[in-house]
Amino acid sequence: MKKNFFAVLIILLLFAQLVSVAALSSGEAKQEWQNAKTATKTAKDIYNDARIARAADPTPENKQAVVDTGKELLQSALNEAEAWLNWKNAEADEDTEIPSELKQEIKDDIAANLAKLPELRTDVDNAGNELELGLVFLKLIGKYFELLADVAKDAGKIWSFKMTLRADTAADFEASLREAANGIADNTAILAKLDQASAEISTARTNIANAESEYNLVVIPGTPLIKFANGNNYLRIAQGNLISAHGYLNQAYRLLSQAGGSSE
Repeated sequence: MKKNFFAVLIILLLFAQLVSVAALSSGEAKQEWQNAKTATKTAKDIYNDARIARAADPTPENKQAVVDTGKELLQSALNEAEAWLNWKNAEADEDTEIPSELKQEIKDDIAANLAKLPELRTDVDNAGNELELGLVFLKLIGKYFELLADVAKDAGKIWSFKMTLRADTAADFEASLREAANGIADNTAILAKLDQASAEISTARTNIANAESEYNLVVIPGTPLIKFANGNNYLRIAQGNLISAHGYLNQAYRLLSQAGGSSE
C-alpha cells in the first residue's frame, strides 16, 4: 500500500494542474510553478531509484535513503503547491473582469491553503521512518483534497461570472435590435427571432444560476467532485443556450438589414 502513496500524490498534483488550465497566465509566477513541477519530477525519479536500490539490497542505509528521498519528494510537492497557489493569487490580482468581492473570496481561499503548508513541512521534517512518512502523506492527501475543492469552487464561480457577462452582452444586443425593429412596420419575423433569442438568454441565466449553486456546494466533507461536475454541466448547457441565442440574433439582424434596405 505504501508504494502507491506517492503515485497518488502525483495524480492529485496533475489533477490540480488540469483544473487550472482555464485560467490566464501571470508570467513569472507561472514560471516559478513550472520550475517547481520540474523539481518535483526530479525528486520523484530520485525516490523511485532509492526504492529500487532498497528492493535489490535492503540494507539499513538503503532503507534510510527511501525515507530521506521520500521526504524530499513531499517537500518538493509542497513547494510546487505553494508556487501554484502564488500563481493563482497573481492571476486573481490581474483579472480585471471579476468583481472585487469574488476576487477577495478567491484570495482568502488561497491564503487559507498557503497557511496549511508550514505545518505540513514540519510534519515531513519530523518523520523518522517510512511508517511515519506514510502517515504524514495521508494527512497531506487530506489537505490536497481541501485545496482542490477550494480551487474547483473558485474556478467555477469565475466561469459562472464570465458566462453571465456573455449573457449580458447578448441581452444588450437583443434589446438594441428590438428597439430598432420597433421602428419598422413589418417587424413580425424580426420580433419572433428576438423572442427566441430572449428565451434562450433567459434559460442560459437559469442554468448559470444552477451552476453557481452547485459550485457553492464544492466543499469537504461532501461530494465535491460530483458538485463540480454538475456545475460544469450546467455551464455547458448555458453555453449552448447562448450559442443558440446568438444564432437567432444574427438572423434577426439580417432580417432587420433587409427590411431597412427595402424601405429606402
